[in-house]
Amino acid sequence: MRFMTYRHLARMAAAGVIVLGVPALLACGGPKKEEGAQAPAETAAPAEQAAPAPETAPAPEAAAPAEAPAGPLLGDPAKGKAIYDTYCVTCHGPTGKGDGPAAATLPKKPANHSDGNFMNPLPNEELYKAIKEGGQAIGKSNAMPPWGATLNDEQLRDVLGYVRSLATPPYTGPK
Repeated sequence: MRFMTYRHLARMAAAGVIVLGVPALLACGGPKKEEGAQAPAETAAPAEQAAPAPETAPAPEAAAPAEAPAGPLLGDPAKGKAIYDTYCVTCHGPTGKGDGPAAATLPKKPANHSDGNFMNPLPNEELYKAIKEGGQAIGKSNAMPPWGATLNDEQLRDVLGYVRSLATPPYTGPK
């Protein structure tokens, strides 16, 4: 019997990360790009680095995160299902149980949208913010990507309406 070398084990581990990690990353929106971030510049030669950078005006302060819009937040669940099936099923699963194909590769299991005992007490504004700005916006997993740049306000409301329709016991709170 042949023993595996350290190099062979390292190659197998790297292959596992690529096989499991890349699909999960792509399924959840890919790597996040910071707002205002630019591609890194090529490294300059030491002589070029010595020149002082021109002074610029201070950057404006970042705007506060957008709050949920006024009015009812629950949109059309039927339209929301189509969007959910496109963007959310990979991690949350087709019935919202957090058992999508990418869920096993994530460091934290996605929320179970079908658990009414957990979901129903959560305010619509909090869920809307999580969908729009990502999980980290409400202190949850940063693996949940922000969808506000992909989905418009009506689509965000529709997704929230569909998420609310998954809960058992059913959601009966404010619209």
